[in-house]
Amino acid sequence: MPSLFSSAKDLAKGVRLAADTVVYAGNTVSRHLKGGKNGVCLVCNNLQPHGHEDTFGRPSAAWSQISDPEQAARRKELASVPTLVLEEIPTKKVLESRETDPETGLPKNDCRYCRLLCEIFDAYFVDEWMNWITETKNGMPIQIGLMIREGQPLIVNCWNFTYDKWFQNARVDLEVYMDPMPPSPIPGAPTMGPTGHRAVDVRSEECMRFMKESIWECCNRHPACAMQPDDFVPTRLIYVGGGKDALKLCDNISSGQNISWAALSHCWGGGEPLSLTKDALKGFKERINFLELPATFQDAVTVTQELGLAYVWIDSLCIVQDDKTDWEKDAARMGAVYSRAFVVISGASSPNPSTPYLRPREEEWLPKRFNFSVSPGVSIPIAVRQRHLLAAPLDQGLLEPPFTSSWATLKKVGPLYGRGWCFQESFLASRILNFAPGAIIYECKTHRKSEDQLPPYPCTTPGTLGEVTPLEQWHMIVKSYTSRQLTFVKDKLPAIAGAATKMPQAVTSRYLAGLWSESLLLDLLWQVMPGRAHTPLMTKEHEENAPTWSWASVNWGVTWNPLRSPQLLAAVADARVRVEGANPYGQVSGGAVTLRGRVKYCRLAADYHRNEHDVYYVKPDGSRSRKQHFRTDGALVAGMIPGRDGTFACRSRLTMSGNAMETAAAFFCIAKGSWVKCDHVGLILGMSPKFPGFMERVGSISNVPKDWYDTGEEVTVIIV
Repeated sequence: MPSLFSSAKDLAKGVRLAADTVVYAGNTVSRHLKGGKNGVCLVCNNLQPHGHEDTFGRPSAAWSQISDPEQAARRKELASVPTLVLEEIPTKKVLESRETDPETGLPKNDCRYCRLLCEIFDAYFVDEWMNWITETKNGMPIQIGLMIREGQPLIVNCWNFTYDKWFQNARVDLEVYMDPMPPSPIPGAPTMGPTGHRAVDVRSEECMRFMKESIWECCNRHPACAMQPDDFVPTRLIYVGGGKDALKLCDNISSGQNISWAALSHCWGGGEPLSLTKDALKGFKERINFLELPATFQDAVTVTQELGLAYVWIDSLCIVQDDKTDWEKDAARMGAVYSRAFVVISGASSPNPSTPYLRPREEEWLPKRFNFSVSPGVSIPIAVRQRHLLAAPLDQGLLEPPFTSSWATLKKVGPLYGRGWCFQESFLASRILNFAPGAIIYECKTHRKSEDQLPPYPCTTPGTLGEVTPLEQWHMIVKSYTSRQLTFVKDKLPAIAGAATKMPQAVTSRYLAGLWSESLLLDLLWQVMPGRAHTPLMTKEHEENAPTWSWASVNWGVTWNPLRSPQLLAAVADARVRVEGANPYGQVSGGAVTLRGRVKYCRLAADYHRNEHDVYYVKPDGSRSRKQHFRTDGALVAGMIPGRDGTFACRSRLTMSGNAMETAAAFFCIAKGSWVKCDHVGLILGMSPKFPGFMERVGSISNVPKDWYDTGEEVTVIIV
């Protein structure tokens, strides 16, 4: 009987999905047929959330409900407030509101709302380096998204309007609002909600008040943010409790004194800020001259004193920079320094130590004003400003916990957020004050709020969008971290070591150059993010600091494809790394993993001009199998194998882009997923030019047909 009921429920669900799809399709057709007649733009929906097939709460297509059932459910829950998200709108369609049809002499799209968007883009994206109109007419892939929800500012996502070498699809978010907000909606106006005031000077009294009130509220009203007693004290702290004329470096502080400190997160800017050296140690312990500190350090002292704290920790002044032993010891303790700090001060708007973050705001972060005609002869003032934080998906509501896809990919805006070292400093913080270019943002374990934001504030409590396994957490951390930049290749692993020490795996597993022994096979399936397939991503410097099977061996962002209920088809026989120094989570100089499983020897074809990277094998009858696309670890070359004819794939160690080539390679199968035929995943391997007889990783591959595994050979491989 249970199976019968189960079948009946599945049948009912299928019927319901089919009915929803029919309704969704009908709504789509109806909108397109009626749109031109009732004056609703088919491109922007008149910047309001009603009457669209994708409006939250309306029946959605079966493929949407099946591909992400949790998202579909949340959209229904949030439908009490009219909400609409429009994605991937080509700017070409928006620009047609300004263009005339040569045959009819009429506007191609007579939409005043699209023309408003054009005016906004003119103000933000036309300068000596970029012109959105020219880019659009040249066929560049720039597009927009609209996030429309009653009671909130209208958010415009601008994709590829700017250039970011570390992100394939750079994004800027603008928010549209009225100031002051009218007491009731104005007919014909875009759907907009109120915002808070953004100060023109970070040194203002209102900014200082926001900072102190946020800390007070967290300490007195957030049980989840209460810090547990701990005996940890940093090796050194800067004492600021006696005023700016009595700064000094303190060491050997007793752990029983219940010390609280602020910790600074800042950009070194490629230079050397004022630093603690062996020779300077004695003098710093007697007195540090406030006026000799760079601007960001002075600001850190000011903020620390404003908060009533007596100590601040600044890396370059609290770690002896010319003492390798001291540096390694305190670098290993950095996770505790930031996680146990009373508050972390993030100088996010400063690109270097000489640029203060307590300063007047730059003009680009202040609102721009526009007049919008709601009816003939009637205009309203509209304000637009750039967001200091990319907006999380509206279907998350007010839930923005860590370890979600948006958490891993949506950057705050500011120079600091592109720096690798600063990732863990923010991630580990119990409380953090972000002095971003556009606003002061306060974030704790309960919520995140900014000076220019009105309540209610988004909840940052972990797990509010579902539990995330430690494996998934680590993959999200690495994805976010590797999208940032490092000045020195050797820092790739040390700069995330503090975060690694705080993971649950640190208790149950061995750390192996950024991977964990307990999940090693799945960790090995990382893949390089799109955008640099033609570029060598592993220089000789990288080769000296990580084995090829570690994501730390490539100078680019990495990610993992989600695998549902994977069945492992390989085994780890051995795994080891050579750690440099005393920190097991720090720098390594190499390593090897020995795997047992099935290998299918194959041919690898790469054409970097066409961005094509495929593998195939030759069948016994001489015919070729179907080509399978794989994700390459950057530019590859065909290397010679001593004592053997032919060539084998290996990573390029050069600085030039790759060329078209075909050579031998191997597919090593690691697991299979839930698909019936094309469900195998694994690595594409080549031969190591540095260690003859050993293999190196050159790519990853998924959706591999079953016959590749069935016709493979059982082998043991060593990857270096």
